[in-house]
Amino acid sequence: VTFQTALLQTLKAARAPQNNVGGTNPIQIGLGSQLATVDKIMVQGSFQNTGRKLDLAIQGDGFFVLSDGQGYYYTRAGALDVDMNGTLIHSSTGMKVQGWTAVQDPTTGQRYIDTNQPIGDIVISAGMTMPANATTLARMEGNLNSTSGILPFAMTVTDDNGQQHTVRFVFSRTEADIARQNGPFTENQSYTWRAYDESNTLIGEGYVVVNQFGRVVESASHTSTRQQVTATQDGSLTVNTRNGFYYVAVIDRNTGRTIYEDENTAVGGSMTINDTDIVAGRSYNVYLYFRRNTVTSITPSTGGQITQADITDPLNIPPDGTYRVRVIDESNDQVIFEGSVNVTGGNFTITDSHISNTGTYTVEFVSTVSLPLNEVVVAPGASISIPSSGELRFYESDSPSNFVVARFESPRYVTAVEVYDTLGNPYSLYIEFIRLGQYGDMKNAWIWRVYTASGEPITYIDANEGTNYVGGIIDFNESGRFTNTYGINWDGTNFTVGDVELRTIQFDASHMGDGTVTIDLDLTALTQFAGANSATFTYQNGNALGTLQSFAVNEAGQIIGTFSNGLTDLLGQVALAIFNNPAGLTEVGNSLYVPSANSGLAQIGAAGTGGRGTLIPGALEMSNVDLAEEFTRMIIAQRGFQANARVITTADTILGELVALRR
Repeated sequence: VTFQTALLQTLKAARAPQNNVGGTNPIQIGLGSQLATVDKIMVQGSFQNTGRKLDLAIQGDGFFVLSDGQGYYYTRAGALDVDMNGTLIHSSTGMKVQGWTAVQDPTTGQRYIDTNQPIGDIVISAGMTMPANATTLARMEGNLNSTSGILPFAMTVTDDNGQQHTVRFVFSRTEADIARQNGPFTENQSYTWRAYDESNTLIGEGYVVVNQFGRVVESASHTSTRQQVTATQDGSLTVNTRNGFYYVAVIDRNTGRTIYEDENTAVGGSMTINDTDIVAGRSYNVYLYFRRNTVTSITPSTGGQITQADITDPLNIPPDGTYRVRVIDESNDQVIFEGSVNVTGGNFTITDSHISNTGTYTVEFVSTVSLPLNEVVVAPGASISIPSSGELRFYESDSPSNFVVARFESPRYVTAVEVYDTLGNPYSLYIEFIRLGQYGDMKNAWIWRVYTASGEPITYIDANEGTNYVGGIIDFNESGRFTNTYGINWDGTNFTVGDVELRTIQFDASHMGDGTVTIDLDLTALTQFAGANSATFTYQNGNALGTLQSFAVNEAGQIIGTFSNGLTDLLGQVALAIFNNPAGLTEVGNSLYVPSANSGLAQIGAAGTGGRGTLIPGALEMSNVDLAEEFTRMIIAQRGFQANARVITTADTILGELVALRR
């Protein structure tokens, strides 16, 4: 409330400056006052929490818009409710709250709000449903553990001379391992191991097959004389070695696959290995296990013994080792010696009194090493035994108490998500990852496949619509970040990796009344670090049929419904109006206002936009009158009145005293 002067008495008019004299102001006396204006105080009131979801308070400027069917009314009183028809109303007046009702896309079933459309009644029906949607996209995030499988280790062994040797074992996965375990996703997993000495020289390799608990079910090794040979022509390769009969294993260095394993003979210091899998230009590890050799026409230089010097061709002397030896007298084919002989540094001596320096003899050398050999020979008297069953215990052959149990972390990780067909039928979809590690050109490869709990066959589709796959392979770079994923194929014998991106899976849901479910898998957010497996599905865009269970209003005035399928969706949005001069609104009772000639037009929009305030759900705005301040002012006015009343009494007392003094 403001006041103004009612009448004025002018005692002296104002005078303008003249020459060296300045001007003077008018002298006026006010005579009484009158009411000037009664203004509305449109400031923010305090809030009172109610905990009721349809109690809304406006924080900032703005008014709720109400309609009685004939016109709009505006209020800041936010006690709302829903009537029997599901219409959002103003509790005290029954007027309908205005805003926008969400529109449902008939194709996707998604609801959206267009605040550019005219406002209207907001209806929230109790039986409102969310239609079923088929899953077309599923996204994964999280980590795959890089330290899984059989982890590398080192152990130290001692040879016959007391010298210690440290051997390092490294495990990897190759095409041969996939073939050996009879497919990429079998329960047992095969690993190729390689053993290196202190100078990082390969001294042996083989494989070990473990079950899901890391228990050995099969193993083998190749640790004899090894040669690295590059084939010069298809179908054959040649190696140089001492003469004799050998057991030979040829391993493709690129794939780790054993392409040849058979007996062969070296003549004239070389051996030719023929096999259709040998490809010109490829590099191979050739392992030669000496089995036996027969040297004829030996005439000893000294009676009673035969030595390496008596063999005219040094290539007929077997590799170092222990052999069962027979000496046959060629004159009568009688065996005159049979025993164990050591060959060291190409030197040996066979001693027998029946040997004459005038006779001619045949000497047979037969290896004492039985095959398959299941140990790594490090040095004379120093070897490491490879476990053939039970735990992954690698031990020094001559000292079993010196052992190392290789650490095994399951390379397999499985997680699941529920997906839906167009009818809303749910399917539990599992994705299984198995770590390969370094595989071909891939740095950190994992193979993966998808299957459903109900057993629907899965089709894998690449970017070129190719479908000849049994799963996929995902690769990570040295920083543990996703690089790409391709399809993989297994024909029962060969494991191959495609070169076209694969991210789509498909399965037939016709037995549930639907057609084909096609899902794009987004694996780009996966990482591979040394940490626990945490990869999981964080999003899929399908859903089952849902029925509205409850709803709430957020700060923007959006009405969010919660459905029985666990999802939420937009149902509508409450509108707010602002005015250029809200104090100019006309009150019509019940805390309602209508525009006046001086309020300006209502500017209607969404909360939090265009200068409009935001909503506080579960609260109501209280009066904007500061009671403490108003009480203070009242007390001050009361005391002022009391003081003014005392002035007259005091003056009367003083005059009485003056009269008394004259007496």
